[in-house]
Amino acid sequence: MTLGSRLDAVTELLKDGADNTLFADIGSDHAFLAIEVLKRGISKYAIASDINEKPLLKGREHAKSQCVDIEFILSDGFDAFDSRPVTSAAVCGMGGELIAKIVLRSKIAKSALLILQPMSAQEELRKALWDNGFCIQKEIFTTEAGKPYTVMQVRYMGINTEYTYLDLYLGKERSITPDFINYCKKTMQ
Repeated sequence: MTLGSRLDAVTELLKDGADNTLFADIGSDHAFLAIEVLKRGISKYAIASDINEKPLLKGREHAKSQCVDIEFILSDGFDAFDSRPVTSAAVCGMGGELIAKIVLRSKIAKSALLILQPMSAQEELRKALWDNGFCIQKEIFTTEAGKPYTVMQVRYMGINTEYTYLDLYLGKERSITPDFINYCKKTMQ
């Protein structure tokens, strides 16, 4: 199974982030990311959650076909398991405003390593994180099927981050790569 460059970037930032004992894939869709995190040995245990039952059923089928054991939970964000000892989590493939709402209302988000991949409203997500004590430790840009994406490694530090207008739209890490240039072009449209 191949994830594509967007979710591969998520796994890279997970590997780089230390403790992944219990990984949670929020909005897991068909659980491809959770499956791959287990298969690559990035985590020993995984939760796949989604707000809808149908994707969880598909995820169970995929996990069974890949011979991996994942706990599937019907949940709006972390809500149904917010007291579990999750050490790392990914919230990917949603709008930045929705990701911000999920993160800001969760207890887990204040203790776990977060990997966030917004599909839109990246500036709203960055603002919400920086205004509420979260630090974007790393931000990488990637391109998949001609579309640019950003992937953020985030931790709660309890200290608000100062930022500029440009930081909101382009992040603070601006390495001049083809993927970052594609991201800038998309942002300017």
